Amino acid sequence: MKKHYFISLLLFESLWYAQIAIAPNPADHEPHQNSILDVKSSNPSKAVLLPVVSQITNAADPDNDNNFRGAIAYSKGNSTIYEHDGTNWSSIYNYVVEVRPQYFAHFSRPSNLNLSCNGGFLPPYGCTASGIIPLINNGSSDFQGSSINLSLTSNVVTVNETGLYRVTYRSYATFNGLNTDEIQLRLQKTAVATPTVFSTIDSKSFTSDNDNLGYSPVFNGSIVVQVNAGEKFRLEGFMQSGFSPLINSSTSFQNNNTYGKGELIFEKIIL
Repeated sequence: MKKHYFISLLLFESLWYAQIAIAPNPADHEPHQNSILDVKSSNPSKAVLLPVVSQITNAADPDNDNNFRGAIAYSKGNSTIYEHDGTNWSSIYNYVVEVRPQYFAHFSRPSNLNLSCNGGFLPPYGCTASGIIPLINNGSSDFQGSSINLSLTSNVVTVNETGLYRVTYRSYATFNGLNTDEIQLRLQKTAVATPTVFSTIDSKSFTSDNDNLGYSPVFNGSIVVQVNAGEKFRLEGFMQSGFSPLINSSTSFQNNNTYGKGELIFEKIIL
């Protein structure tokens, strides 16, 4: 009995401090000496499957948790791997991929987008308003190649070539009227199968709590996304207000001021 107990204890201790190898070939069971986990694959090679979420916003997102730092997940929504820095999820393409624009398209803003709504006297109090931000281009100086088109009538950008793109969007805005609680700049995209149905894939928001600090928002957003030929993009401005029965709540997404132009920029990534 004593001998059995001693052996069991040694086995437990070896497992507690063990390195682990996962291999389909039983003969190749030794892990690399500097690894805690060594996943091996023979021919044909098989991949390690990461945790998958439909959108990265569906993944756990703890703040100030260094134990969660380095966690990785795969977002099906934009075909991107994300790493957690202990506070937020970030696309690994933001800092591990050398981005070189093969095709470049740059759209600026020809005019402001002004939104307003009235919350009224009766509950439920509050209201929302949204609109599509106008875009324009300056001809050949804004394009390289023919992979991207802009419809001036609908302010929709169509990508004609499948690939991995970095999309950058910017705008300056102001709070106006009474009790505007939140404004958002939204980057929206369609699927090829549903070219008229836009969904938000990234956004930047600004709340009335921020407004109490005495400044107006400058939105700067950027996302790396896998795009199929024929998919469409647009920018949407959105506002939400609380109780405002007498004076309209309003905001203005402005075309140009001391903070710079509103812009929508496409860069195709070459890996």
